[in-house]
Amino acid sequence: MLAVFNKIWLEYKKETGLSSDIMLDEVRFDAADGVEASFDLMEMLEERYILHVTKKIHFYRGDYVKYLLYHEFTHLSDFITYPYEKPSLNDLKERECKENNINTVSDKSIFGNYGEIHLPEKSSGKKIFEDDIGKKLFDYMNTYSEFHACQTAFHMILHDPAPGTIIDVNKNQIPTPYKDISVRKMLGATLRRAHIAYQKFETMLVPQVFALYFRQIMYLYGYISFFGNARDVLDQTFAVLGISDKKDVYLEMYQALKRKEVDSILLISNQIYMESYLLFVKEYVRKHYDPDLYTEEELDAITPDTYHDFLETISNRKGGRIWSGRVSPVYGVHDVNKAYGAVDVETIKEMIRKNKKLPGSQMKPDF
Repeated sequence: MLAVFNKIWLEYKKETGLSSDIMLDEVRFDAADGVEASFDLMEMLEERYILHVTKKIHFYRGDYVKYLLYHEFTHLSDFITYPYEKPSLNDLKERECKENNINTVSDKSIFGNYGEIHLPEKSSGKKIFEDDIGKKLFDYMNTYSEFHACQTAFHMILHDPAPGTIIDVNKNQIPTPYKDISVRKMLGATLRRAHIAYQKFETMLVPQVFALYFRQIMYLYGYISFFGNARDVLDQTFAVLGISDKKDVYLEMYQALKRKEVDSILLISNQIYMESYLLFVKEYVRKHYDPDLYTEEELDAITPDTYHDFLETISNRKGGRIWSGRVSPVYGVHDVNKAYGAVDVETIKEMIRKNKKLPGSQMKPDF
């Protein structure tokens, strides 16, 4: 079985011009529920190239398996060609890691198609990827590489049409495990997942939920980059997601991804995180905590690394907790999957159905 997967990996390397002697060491049929296939970043840093796939892959159509593997092989390719220094093996071995209790479902799914972000932690509680070298690698794999993986797999399945060719997104099909679906349906499903995750992030203010949302945006960007009228599609996308007020920085991110300007990609992704996440944290504090427990200067000074300590500090002041007496949503969240079940998906579907222009009935490839 390993030989079969390595044969497809060799085809991938030939088609993409990747010059590398690295081959898959092992294929394990142990992907977590909801994850089709993935590579584990820690294993790759230890130079163990193990592909984790779902047991159900034996029943999938061959064209879908290739589509899936081209996505995952792009992650491996991007790791191999990563343009910066990687964390050293000695550094990794010196750190005792434990599972992040928020991500209980898919601890192998750093790069899983439908998985969650897995953030290993030191026993002290400091995340292993918070140092500059490690964080840069992690951010790269979860921004550019997700964009690139969707772009590459989508390009492969549409059989490289010539520039200027009209693509009907209603008639053109892409494979799923057991049947074809239209390009429009695939884009709509990705958009709905992004919208659901963003809504739950606004409610829960949990970093992992924002990471889920941001990954869906990278997927959308990868697919949309195939088409010449991407700007129109992006404007529609931002409107549905409810982030039109932030569209300038999101457009800047898309353009940096298209040009593979890695330094800019990493800077802009951090900017989006800071602008989106911390604004919601501050708004939550203003809504739910007694204003006598903190000053605006203290609130303005919080960062993604300090806000938990800030909330704990002000919760202990004057014996006060929060206005409503409810526990802050940034604590006690152990199952990100529950974030999806509480959302009225039909409302989002109806919103997309009413918007006839999204994602457009015809598009031109521009890859």
